[in-house]
Amino acid sequence: MDDVLGIIGLCLMYLAMVFIQLLVVMIAVVFLGRNAVITRKHIFLAAGVGIIYLAENVITNIMFPDGLDPDTLMTINMVTTTILTIYAFVFFLLVYKEKRFLRAIESTICYYLLELYISTLAQITVVYFAGGTEEKFVEIFIDGISQSKEWTAISILVFILTSGLIAIIYFGFYRQHKQFIISIPYRILFVVWLVLMTIIPFIPAVLPGEEITFEQRYYVMSVLFGAGAMLLGLVVPLAVIILTTERTMAEKNKYQESYLMAELEYIEQYKRKQVETRAFRHDIINNLSMTQMMLEEGHIDEAKEHIGDMLGNVKGFSPRYITGDEMLDLIVSMKADKMEEKNIAFSSDGVIDGGLKIKPMDMCSIFANALDNAIEAASKCPDPSVTLNIKRTNTFFIIKITNTALAKVDVEKLMSSSGYTTKKDTEHHGFGLLNIRTAVEKYNGMLKGESDDNSFSLSIMVPRANG
Repeated sequence: MDDVLGIIGLCLMYLAMVFIQLLVVMIAVVFLGRNAVITRKHIFLAAGVGIIYLAENVITNIMFPDGLDPDTLMTINMVTTTILTIYAFVFFLLVYKEKRFLRAIESTICYYLLELYISTLAQITVVYFAGGTEEKFVEIFIDGISQSKEWTAISILVFILTSGLIAIIYFGFYRQHKQFIISIPYRILFVVWLVLMTIIPFIPAVLPGEEITFEQRYYVMSVLFGAGAMLLGLVVPLAVIILTTERTMAEKNKYQESYLMAELEYIEQYKRKQVETRAFRHDIINNLSMTQMMLEEGHIDEAKEHIGDMLGNVKGFSPRYITGDEMLDLIVSMKADKMEEKNIAFSSDGVIDGGLKIKPMDMCSIFANALDNAIEAASKCPDPSVTLNIKRTNTFFIIKITNTALAKVDVEKLMSSSGYTTKKDTEHHGFGLLNIRTAVEKYNGMLKGESDDNSFSLSIMVPRANG
Protein backbone atom coordinates (compact mmCIF):
# COMPACT_ATOMS: atom_id res chain seq x y z
CA MET A 1 0.00 0.00 0.00
CA ASP A 2 2.84 2.38 0.87
CA ASP A 3 4.40 1.73 -2.54
CA VAL A 4 1.14 2.68 -4.27
CA LEU A 5 0.87 5.82 -2.17
CA GLY A 6 4.48 6.65 -3.00
CA ILE A 7 3.83 6.34 -6.75
CA ILE A 8 0.69 8.50 -6.51
CA GLY A 9 2.59 11.11 -4.50
CA LEU A 10 5.49 11.16 -6.98
CA CYS A 11 3.17 11.58 -9.97
CA LEU A 12 1.26 14.42 -8.33
CA MET A 13 4.45 16.14 -7.22
CA TYR A 14 5.80 15.72 -10.79
CA LEU A 15 2.77 17.51 -12.23
CA ALA A 16 3.00 20.19 -9.54
CA MET A 17 6.65 20.91 -10.46
CA VAL A 18 5.63 21.34 -14.10
CA PHE A 19 2.67 23.56 -13.16
CA ILE A 20 4.82 25.82 -10.95
CA GLN A 21 7.24 26.40 -13.82
CA LEU A 22 4.44 27.36 -16.23
CA LEU A 23 2.76 29.37 -13.48
CA VAL A 24 5.84 31.55 -13.03
CA VAL A 25 5.83 32.44 -16.75
CA MET A 26 2.11 33.27 -16.78
CA ILE A 27 2.44 35.42 -13.65
CA ALA A 28 5.36 37.24 -15.30
CA VAL A 29 3.23 37.94 -18.39
CA VAL A 30 0.00 38.89 -16.62
CA PHE A 31 1.27 40.79 -13.57
CA LEU A 32 4.76 41.98 -14.62
CA GLY A 33 4.17 42.67 -18.31
CA ARG A 34 6.96 40.37 -19.50
CA ASN A 35 7.05 39.42 -23.18
CA ALA A 36 6.60 35.64 -23.39
CA VAL A 37 4.31 33.13 -25.07
CA ILE A 38 3.81 29.56 -23.83
CA THR A 39 3.59 27.14 -26.76
CA ARG A 40 3.03 23.39 -26.84
CA LYS A 41 6.78 22.95 -27.24
CA HIS A 42 7.37 24.90 -24.03
CA ILE A 43 4.89 22.71 -22.15
CA PHE A 44 6.79 19.58 -23.21
CA LEU A 45 10.03 21.29 -22.23
CA ALA A 46 8.64 22.16 -18.80
CA ALA A 47 7.89 18.47 -18.27
CA GLY A 48 11.65 17.92 -18.01
CA VAL A 49 11.63 19.34 -14.48
CA GLY A 50 9.16 16.68 -13.40
CA ILE A 51 11.16 13.96 -15.15
CA ILE A 52 14.29 15.00 -13.22
CA TYR A 53 12.32 14.92 -9.99
CA LEU A 54 10.93 11.46 -10.78
CA ALA A 55 14.36 10.16 -11.81
CA GLU A 56 15.89 11.33 -8.54
CA ASN A 57 13.29 9.44 -6.53
CA VAL A 58 13.53 6.27 -8.62
CA ILE A 59 17.35 6.21 -8.49
CA THR A 60 17.32 6.89 -4.73
CA ASN A 61 14.91 4.00 -4.08
CA ILE A 62 17.00 1.63 -6.20
CA MET A 63 20.35 2.60 -4.69
CA PHE A 64 19.10 2.85 -1.11
CA PRO A 65 16.27 0.32 -0.73
CA ASP A 66 16.65 0.28 3.06
CA GLY A 67 16.33 4.05 3.45
CA LEU A 68 18.67 7.00 3.80
CA ASP A 69 20.46 8.61 6.69
CA PRO A 70 19.71 12.37 7.14
CA ASP A 71 23.11 13.54 5.83
CA THR A 72 22.89 11.50 2.63
CA LEU A 73 19.29 12.58 2.12
CA MET A 74 20.27 16.24 2.48
CA THR A 75 23.14 15.83 -0.01
CA ILE A 76 20.87 14.17 -2.58
CA ASN A 77 18.24 16.90 -2.13
CA MET A 78 20.87 19.62 -2.63
CA VAL A 79 22.16 17.98 -5.82
CA THR A 80 18.62 17.51 -7.15
CA THR A 81 17.67 21.08 -6.30
CA THR A 82 20.75 22.37 -8.13
CA ILE A 83 19.95 20.32 -11.25
CA LEU A 84 16.31 21.42 -11.17
CA THR A 85 17.33 25.07 -10.81
CA ILE A 86 19.70 24.87 -13.78
CA TYR A 87 17.07 23.15 -15.90
CA ALA A 88 14.46 25.74 -14.92
CA PHE A 89 16.88 28.51 -15.88
CA VAL A 90 17.34 27.00 -19.35
CA PHE A 91 13.56 26.66 -19.73
CA PHE A 92 12.98 30.31 -18.84
CA LEU A 93 15.82 31.33 -21.15
CA LEU A 94 13.92 29.80 -24.08
CA VAL A 95 10.45 31.09 -23.18
CA TYR A 96 11.04 34.84 -23.02
CA LYS A 97 11.31 37.01 -26.13
CA GLU A 98 13.37 39.86 -24.70
CA LYS A 99 16.13 40.32 -22.13
CA ARG A 100 16.21 36.54 -21.87
CA PHE A 101 19.17 36.17 -19.51
CA LEU A 102 17.80 38.72 -17.02
CA ARG A 103 14.26 37.30 -17.26
CA ALA A 104 15.59 33.75 -16.80
CA ILE A 105 17.43 34.73 -13.59
CA GLU A 106 14.37 36.59 -12.33
CA SER A 107 12.01 33.68 -13.08
CA THR A 108 14.36 31.01 -11.70
CA ILE A 109 14.47 32.83 -8.35
CA CYS A 110 10.69 33.18 -8.37
CA TYR A 111 10.32 29.51 -9.32
CA TYR A 112 12.49 28.39 -6.42
CA LEU A 113 10.72 30.67 -3.92
CA LEU A 114 7.23 29.71 -5.14
CA GLU A 115 8.00 25.98 -5.03
CA LEU A 116 9.50 26.33 -1.55
CA TYR A 117 6.57 28.51 -0.45
CA ILE A 118 3.87 26.08 -1.57
CA SER A 119 5.65 22.93 -0.37
CA THR A 120 6.35 24.51 3.04
CA LEU A 121 2.71 25.44 3.53
CA ALA A 122 1.64 21.93 2.52
CA GLN A 123 4.17 20.20 4.80
CA ILE A 124 3.34 22.35 7.83
CA THR A 125 -0.37 21.78 7.33
CA VAL A 126 0.07 17.99 7.13
CA VAL A 127 2.36 17.97 10.19
CA TYR A 128 -0.31 19.90 12.09
CA PHE A 129 -3.12 17.49 11.27
CA ALA A 130 -0.82 14.50 11.88
CA GLY A 131 -0.22 15.60 15.48
CA GLY A 132 3.07 17.51 15.31
CA THR A 133 5.02 15.14 17.57
CA GLU A 134 8.70 14.24 17.29
CA GLU A 135 7.81 10.66 16.44
CA LYS A 136 5.46 11.79 13.68
CA PHE A 137 8.10 14.17 12.31
CA VAL A 138 10.70 11.37 12.14
CA GLU A 139 8.13 9.04 10.60
CA ILE A 140 7.21 11.53 7.86
CA PHE A 141 10.48 13.28 7.03
CA ILE A 142 13.10 10.61 7.80
CA ASP A 143 11.74 7.07 7.96
CA GLY A 144 8.90 7.46 5.47
CA ILE A 145 10.32 10.09 3.15
CA SER A 146 8.27 10.14 -0.09
CA GLN A 147 6.54 6.83 0.76
CA SER A 148 4.11 7.38 3.63
CA LYS A 149 0.47 8.35 3.44
CA GLU A 150 1.43 11.73 4.92
CA TRP A 151 3.77 12.38 1.99
CA THR A 152 0.97 11.45 -0.36
CA ALA A 153 -1.21 13.99 1.46
CA ILE A 154 1.54 16.61 1.07
CA SER A 155 1.78 15.83 -2.65
CA ILE A 156 -2.00 16.05 -3.06
CA LEU A 157 -2.09 19.39 -1.24
CA VAL A 158 0.77 20.80 -3.34
CA PHE A 159 -0.96 19.57 -6.51
CA ILE A 160 -4.30 21.13 -5.50
CA LEU A 161 -2.66 24.47 -4.73
CA THR A 162 -0.62 24.63 -7.94
CA SER A 163 -3.36 23.34 -10.25
CA GLY A 164 -5.84 25.75 -8.66
CA LEU A 165 -3.49 28.69 -9.11
CA ILE A 166 -2.62 27.80 -12.69
CA ALA A 167 -6.31 27.36 -13.57
CA ILE A 168 -7.14 30.81 -12.14
CA ILE A 169 -4.22 32.57 -13.84
CA TYR A 170 -4.62 30.76 -17.19
CA PHE A 171 -8.40 30.91 -17.65
CA GLY A 172 -8.95 34.18 -15.80
CA PHE A 173 -6.07 36.23 -17.19
CA TYR A 174 -3.51 34.65 -19.56
CA ARG A 175 -5.94 33.09 -22.03
CA GLN A 176 -8.06 36.26 -22.08
CA HIS A 177 -4.97 38.42 -22.74
CA LYS A 178 -5.68 40.40 -19.58
CA GLN A 179 -2.80 42.19 -17.91
CA PHE A 180 -2.85 43.83 -14.49
CA ILE A 181 0.63 45.23 -14.12
CA ILE A 182 1.83 45.32 -10.51
CA SER A 183 3.85 48.43 -9.68
CA ILE A 184 7.34 48.19 -8.16
CA PRO A 185 6.36 48.85 -4.50
CA TYR A 186 3.75 46.07 -4.57
CA ARG A 187 6.24 43.69 -6.21
CA ILE A 188 8.69 44.32 -3.37
CA LEU A 189 5.90 43.85 -0.81
CA PHE A 190 4.91 40.55 -2.43
CA VAL A 191 8.50 39.20 -2.47
CA VAL A 192 9.02 40.21 1.19
CA TRP A 193 5.77 38.46 2.11
CA LEU A 194 6.78 35.36 0.14
CA VAL A 195 10.16 35.17 1.88
CA LEU A 196 8.66 35.74 5.34
CA MET A 197 6.01 33.08 4.81
CA THR A 198 8.77 30.67 3.79
CA ILE A 199 11.24 31.46 6.61
CA ILE A 200 8.93 31.94 9.61
CA PRO A 201 7.76 28.30 9.75
CA PHE A 202 11.34 27.24 10.47
CA ILE A 203 11.87 29.63 13.39
CA PRO A 204 10.52 27.21 16.06
CA ALA A 205 12.82 24.50 14.66
CA VAL A 206 15.99 26.56 15.25
CA LEU A 207 15.22 27.64 18.81
CA PRO A 208 17.65 26.26 21.47
CA GLY A 209 16.71 22.80 22.69
CA GLU A 210 16.81 23.77 26.36
CA GLU A 211 14.12 26.39 25.82
CA ILE A 212 11.58 24.38 23.90
CA THR A 213 10.91 20.68 23.36
CA PHE A 214 10.58 19.12 19.95
CA GLU A 215 6.85 18.68 20.34
CA GLN A 216 6.48 22.30 21.43
CA ARG A 217 8.41 23.52 18.40
CA TYR A 218 6.14 21.82 15.94
CA TYR A 219 3.04 22.53 17.95
CA VAL A 220 3.81 26.27 17.77
CA MET A 221 4.70 25.95 14.10
CA SER A 222 1.57 23.99 13.29
CA VAL A 223 -0.69 26.33 15.23
CA LEU A 224 0.76 29.33 13.41
CA PHE A 225 0.75 27.85 9.95
CA GLY A 226 -1.38 24.74 10.04
CA ALA A 227 -5.00 25.77 10.03
CA GLY A 228 -4.45 29.38 8.93
CA ALA A 229 -1.48 29.16 6.60
CA MET A 230 -3.48 28.86 3.40
CA LEU A 231 -5.61 31.87 4.28
CA LEU A 232 -2.67 33.96 5.46
CA GLY A 233 -0.68 33.06 2.38
CA LEU A 234 -3.32 34.62 0.16
CA VAL A 235 -3.94 37.90 1.99
CA VAL A 236 -1.11 39.97 0.50
CA PRO A 237 -1.32 38.51 -3.05
CA LEU A 238 -5.06 39.18 -3.14
CA ALA A 239 -4.59 42.72 -1.83
CA VAL A 240 -1.98 43.36 -4.52
CA ILE A 241 -4.24 41.95 -7.24
CA ILE A 242 -7.22 44.03 -6.07
CA LEU A 243 -5.23 47.27 -5.98
CA THR A 244 -3.65 46.52 -9.35
CA THR A 245 -7.00 45.62 -10.87
CA GLU A 246 -8.44 48.95 -9.76
CA ARG A 247 -5.64 50.82 -11.49
CA THR A 248 -5.94 48.71 -14.63
CA MET A 249 -9.69 49.29 -14.78
CA ALA A 250 -9.00 53.03 -14.58
CA GLU A 251 -6.66 52.64 -17.58
CA LYS A 252 -9.32 50.72 -19.49
CA ASN A 253 -11.91 53.35 -18.67
CA LYS A 254 -9.61 55.90 -20.26
CA TYR A 255 -9.50 53.88 -23.48
CA GLN A 256 -13.25 53.39 -23.39
CA GLU A 257 -13.63 57.14 -22.99
CA SER A 258 -11.45 57.64 -26.08
CA TYR A 259 -13.63 55.19 -27.97
CA LEU A 260 -16.83 56.92 -26.89
CA MET A 261 -15.37 60.30 -27.81
CA ALA A 262 -14.55 58.94 -31.25
CA GLU A 263 -18.09 57.61 -31.62
CA LEU A 264 -19.59 60.94 -30.53
CA GLU A 265 -17.30 62.78 -32.91
CA TYR A 266 -18.45 60.47 -35.70
CA ILE A 267 -22.12 61.21 -34.88
CA GLU A 268 -21.45 64.96 -34.81
CA GLN A 269 -19.58 64.77 -38.12
CA TYR A 270 -22.42 62.76 -39.62
CA LYS A 271 -25.00 65.33 -38.48
CA ARG A 272 -22.92 68.21 -39.88
CA LYS A 273 -22.45 66.44 -43.19
CA GLN A 274 -26.17 65.73 -43.43
CA VAL A 275 -27.01 69.41 -42.96
CA GLU A 276 -24.33 70.45 -45.44
CA THR A 277 -25.47 67.84 -47.97
CA ARG A 278 -29.08 69.00 -47.80
CA ALA A 279 -27.97 72.62 -48.27
CA PHE A 280 -25.69 71.68 -51.16
CA ARG A 281 -28.44 69.60 -52.81
CA HIS A 282 -30.79 72.57 -52.49
CA ASP A 283 -28.33 74.92 -54.22
CA ILE A 284 -26.81 72.61 -56.84
CA ILE A 285 -29.61 73.04 -59.39
CA ASN A 286 -29.45 76.84 -59.17
CA ASN A 287 -25.65 76.77 -59.40
CA LEU A 288 -25.66 74.50 -62.45
CA SER A 289 -28.35 76.63 -64.13
CA MET A 290 -26.26 79.74 -63.50
CA THR A 291 -23.19 78.03 -64.95
CA GLN A 292 -25.14 77.03 -68.05
CA MET A 293 -26.31 80.64 -68.55
CA MET A 294 -22.72 81.91 -68.22
CA LEU A 295 -21.53 79.47 -70.86
CA GLU A 296 -24.41 80.31 -73.23
CA GLU A 297 -23.67 84.03 -72.90
CA GLY A 298 -19.96 83.45 -73.49
CA HIS A 299 -18.77 84.31 -69.98
CA ILE A 300 -16.23 81.47 -69.98
CA ASP A 301 -13.93 82.81 -67.27
CA GLU A 302 -16.79 83.50 -64.89
CA ALA A 303 -18.16 80.01 -65.55
CA LYS A 304 -14.75 78.45 -64.78
CA GLU A 305 -14.50 80.40 -61.56
CA HIS A 306 -18.00 79.35 -60.53
CA ILE A 307 -17.23 75.68 -61.29
CA GLY A 308 -14.07 75.98 -59.21
CA ASP A 309 -16.10 77.28 -56.27
CA MET A 310 -18.52 74.36 -56.62
CA LEU A 311 -15.63 71.84 -56.72
CA GLY A 312 -14.25 73.35 -53.53
CA ASN A 313 -17.61 72.86 -51.85
CA VAL A 314 -17.74 69.24 -53.05
CA LYS A 315 -14.25 68.52 -51.69
CA GLY A 316 -15.38 69.87 -48.34
CA PHE A 317 -17.67 66.83 -48.01
CA SER A 318 -14.71 64.43 -48.14
CA PRO A 319 -12.87 63.46 -44.94
CA ARG A 320 -9.58 65.25 -44.31
CA TYR A 321 -7.74 61.98 -43.77
CA ILE A 322 -8.64 58.68 -45.44
CA THR A 323 -6.82 55.60 -44.14
CA GLY A 324 -9.14 52.89 -45.47
CA ASP A 325 -10.45 52.01 -42.00
CA GLU A 326 -13.43 53.98 -40.68
CA MET A 327 -12.45 53.77 -37.01
CA LEU A 328 -8.85 54.74 -37.78
CA ASP A 329 -10.16 57.70 -39.85
CA LEU A 330 -12.01 58.95 -36.76
CA ILE A 331 -9.02 58.49 -34.45
CA VAL A 332 -6.66 60.20 -36.89
CA SER A 333 -9.14 63.06 -37.39
CA MET A 334 -9.47 63.59 -33.62
CA LYS A 335 -5.71 63.52 -33.05
CA ALA A 336 -5.13 65.78 -36.07
CA ASP A 337 -7.37 68.39 -34.45
CA LYS A 338 -5.36 68.03 -31.25
CA MET A 339 -2.11 68.49 -33.18
CA GLU A 340 -3.50 71.54 -34.92
CA GLU A 341 -4.22 73.09 -31.51
CA LYS A 342 -0.62 72.39 -30.46
CA ASN A 343 0.83 73.67 -33.76
CA ILE A 344 2.22 70.24 -34.64
CA ALA A 345 2.56 69.58 -38.36
CA PHE A 346 0.78 66.37 -39.39
CA SER A 347 0.61 64.38 -42.60
CA SER A 348 -0.85 61.02 -43.57
CA ASP A 349 -0.03 58.82 -46.53
CA GLY A 350 -1.28 55.41 -47.69
CA VAL A 351 -4.51 53.43 -47.50
CA ILE A 352 -5.49 50.15 -45.82
CA ASP A 353 -7.44 48.17 -48.41
CA GLY A 354 -10.47 46.57 -46.75
CA GLY A 355 -9.76 47.94 -43.28
CA LEU A 356 -7.88 46.34 -40.37
CA LYS A 357 -10.70 44.17 -38.98
CA ILE A 358 -9.73 45.11 -35.42
CA LYS A 359 -12.35 45.71 -32.73
CA PRO A 360 -13.05 49.42 -32.09
CA MET A 361 -11.84 49.30 -28.47
CA ASP A 362 -8.57 47.68 -29.55
CA MET A 363 -8.22 50.27 -32.32
CA CYS A 364 -8.36 52.98 -29.66
CA SER A 365 -5.92 51.11 -27.41
CA ILE A 366 -3.43 50.84 -30.28
CA PHE A 367 -3.70 53.97 -32.40
CA ALA A 368 -5.11 56.56 -29.98
CA ASN A 369 -2.36 55.56 -27.57
CA ALA A 370 0.38 55.57 -30.22
CA LEU A 371 -0.67 58.97 -31.59
CA ASP A 372 -0.96 60.42 -28.06
CA ASN A 373 2.61 59.27 -27.35
CA ALA A 374 3.80 60.81 -30.64
CA ILE A 375 2.01 64.09 -29.89
CA GLU A 376 3.46 64.27 -26.39
CA ALA A 377 7.01 63.66 -27.62
CA ALA A 378 6.71 66.02 -30.61
CA SER A 379 5.21 68.85 -28.53
CA LYS A 380 8.52 69.16 -26.65
CA CYS A 381 10.46 69.88 -29.87
CA PRO A 382 11.07 73.33 -31.40
CA ASP A 383 9.79 72.22 -34.84
CA PRO A 384 7.21 69.52 -33.99
CA SER A 385 5.78 67.13 -36.55
CA VAL A 386 4.03 63.75 -36.72
CA THR A 387 3.57 61.59 -39.80
CA LEU A 388 1.47 58.49 -40.38
CA ASN A 389 2.53 56.24 -43.23
CA ILE A 390 0.66 53.11 -44.34
CA LYS A 391 2.30 50.40 -46.43
CA ARG A 392 1.51 46.79 -47.15
CA THR A 393 3.39 43.59 -47.88
CA ASN A 394 2.01 40.25 -48.96
CA THR A 395 1.14 39.39 -45.38
CA PHE A 396 1.10 42.61 -43.32
CA PHE A 397 -0.28 46.11 -43.15
CA ILE A 398 2.45 48.34 -41.71
CA ILE A 399 1.28 51.55 -40.05
CA LYS A 400 4.31 53.66 -39.19
CA ILE A 401 3.93 56.67 -36.87
CA THR A 402 6.94 58.99 -36.76
CA ASN A 403 7.42 61.97 -34.48
CA THR A 404 10.16 64.48 -33.86
CA ALA A 405 12.14 63.92 -30.65
CA LEU A 406 14.58 65.91 -28.56
CA ALA A 407 17.12 63.07 -28.46
CA LYS A 408 17.66 59.48 -29.50
CA VAL A 409 15.35 57.07 -27.66
CA ASP A 410 16.63 53.87 -26.03
CA VAL A 411 14.48 51.67 -28.28
CA GLU A 412 15.54 48.36 -26.70
CA LYS A 413 14.63 49.55 -23.23
CA LEU A 414 11.39 51.14 -24.43
CA MET A 415 10.20 48.09 -26.39
CA SER A 416 11.13 45.51 -23.77
CA SER A 417 10.10 47.26 -20.55
CA SER A 418 6.72 46.80 -18.93
CA GLY A 419 6.59 50.28 -17.50
CA TYR A 420 9.31 52.46 -19.03
CA THR A 421 8.50 56.16 -18.81
CA THR A 422 10.32 59.47 -18.68
CA LYS A 423 7.65 60.91 -16.39
CA LYS A 424 8.05 61.26 -12.64
CA ASP A 425 4.61 59.74 -12.02
CA THR A 426 5.62 56.15 -12.77
CA GLU A 427 2.57 54.86 -10.92
CA HIS A 428 0.17 55.97 -13.65
CA HIS A 429 2.41 56.37 -16.70
CA GLY A 430 4.66 54.15 -18.78
CA PHE A 431 2.17 51.40 -19.61
CA GLY A 432 0.94 52.88 -22.92
CA LEU A 433 3.31 50.90 -25.09
CA LEU A 434 2.59 47.75 -23.12
CA ASN A 435 -1.13 48.17 -23.81
CA ILE A 436 -0.41 48.76 -27.50
CA ARG A 437 1.71 45.63 -27.65
CA THR A 438 -0.92 43.55 -25.83
CA ALA A 439 -3.67 44.68 -28.20
CA VAL A 440 -1.52 44.16 -31.32
CA GLU A 441 -0.48 40.65 -30.25
CA LYS A 442 -4.17 39.69 -29.89
CA TYR A 443 -4.29 39.91 -33.69
CA ASN A 444 -0.92 38.15 -34.18
CA GLY A 445 0.72 41.47 -34.97
CA MET A 446 4.12 42.92 -34.05
CA LEU A 447 5.69 46.21 -32.99
CA LYS A 448 8.99 47.70 -34.08
CA GLY A 449 10.65 50.84 -32.78
CA GLU A 450 13.34 52.92 -34.49
CA SER A 451 15.06 56.12 -33.42
CA ASP A 452 17.76 58.57 -34.42
CA ASP A 453 18.99 61.82 -32.88
CA ASN A 454 15.82 63.78 -33.66
CA SER A 455 13.00 61.32 -34.38
CA PHE A 456 11.25 58.18 -33.19
CA SER A 457 9.17 55.77 -35.28
CA LEU A 458 6.76 53.09 -34.13
CA SER A 459 5.78 50.52 -36.77
CA ILE A 460 2.58 48.59 -36.08
CA MET A 461 2.44 45.45 -38.18
CA VAL A 462 -0.95 43.75 -38.46
CA PRO A 463 -1.65 40.62 -40.58
CA ARG A 464 -3.79 41.41 -43.62
CA ALA A 465 -6.06 38.39 -43.01
CA ASN A 466 -7.52 38.80 -39.50
CA GLY A 467 -11.03 37.77 -40.44
